[in-house]
Amino acid sequence: MRLFSSLLLLWVLVFSASVEAADTETSERPRPLLGVQRWDMFSGKGSTQQKELGYLPGGPGFLKDSQWHDRVPFFCRRTEDVDWIEHPADAGPVWFNHPFSQELLQEATDQELRYAYNAGIDFFVYHGPARSLYSNGWELRNNFDCHLASQIPEAKKVNFTWALYSHRAIRYTRSKVATMMDETMEYIKLPNWQTVMDGRPLIVVYHPERFRAALQAAKGRQHMTGAEFVGYVRARVEAGGLKNPYIVGCMEPRESYLHAEILKKEGYDAFMDYEGAYGGEVAKRDEAPTYAAATEEILKTCEQEYLSRGLPFLPPCPSMHYRWPHAFDRRGQPVEELYHMQWPKEGELTARVEAVLDFVAAHPKDCEAQTVIMYSWNEHSGGGGICPTMGKSPKYQPDTQWLDEVAEALVGWK
Repeated sequence: MRLFSSLLLLWVLVFSASVEAADTETSERPRPLLGVQRWDMFSGKGSTQQKELGYLPGGPGFLKDSQWHDRVPFFCRRTEDVDWIEHPADAGPVWFNHPFSQELLQEATDQELRYAYNAGIDFFVYHGPARSLYSNGWELRNNFDCHLASQIPEAKKVNFTWALYSHRAIRYTRSKVATMMDETMEYIKLPNWQTVMDGRPLIVVYHPERFRAALQAAKGRQHMTGAEFVGYVRARVEAGGLKNPYIVGCMEPRESYLHAEILKKEGYDAFMDYEGAYGGEVAKRDEAPTYAAATEEILKTCEQEYLSRGLPFLPPCPSMHYRWPHAFDRRGQPVEELYHMQWPKEGELTARVEAVLDFVAAHPKDCEAQTVIMYSWNEHSGGGGICPTMGKSPKYQPDTQWLDEVAEALVGWK
């Protein structure tokens, strides 16, 4: 099978001389950290082929329609140009990594790490259940494995954390929490697990309300309260010889501030949204508020809602929220209206990132971790991806516009 090694080497993003590494200060005061959420649906396994690309039948194929091909990740190709693969007769128009190749996935992940490092991104937040609970981690851990296995220098310079991942299907018990933490501790001791506030390991708890509900429903010795769960996570980290972790309750998709009081009682250090797409509206396509208006609404919401909750927070900074590839009901029928904000115009993503970083710096008590976690790196079909996208055939020069805009904000922040 022909691999993309030579092509990937040609795809290295060349920034101007003014773009510096992520650990470089851009002013007299340190820049707040910028992490980016990952939702790894493009490894070639799991949902890649049916759900996202539509290369194989059996799923919605969110990016199958040609109108969405400008959102396809940079490592993909039009099927008609991949002549070294014998494609199925019903193959869709976009291909990546089928049949599956671990080497190709590693090459693609390595290039993602180069892009992220060159742009100044400090860390990734990986999602998905522990492999020790689900042997394949629902195929959401494949890129994380590649990050750990990578031999390129940038892999050690882009930090990471993985979210403690709740899902109703897992039905957590005390024993399952212990198993999850056994696996987590293998990674949290690694040198590039992200820390905040002078070395405190950053831990994102995804859907704390689902952990709470499952553990409260568990019987006998398997039962835990929400406070006991947080206390257990904290104790495990400290027992491993690490500093008191900074534990953040992450709610989806927004309005995490409504849960701040109970998260505080349970012992969380801060709260955050997974997406935080304030300022949108349920409307017909492109009749929702503009991107710039939504940015103003995000900052207004932070001022009016977040600052009054008595618990520190990481403010929202969604790259985009334009989910029209997902505009189908449960029967697969298209819908005419969807919650969204309009697609950003040139420079508007830079302005949003700069504004949120400024907000963090201006509120050192409420934003004590001095950290922003952005939605998102690669939710391409959800309209939130800043990972470079597939260029035009036959050269396939990646489109780096949105990552370039984030890089501009990080370099220019003062």
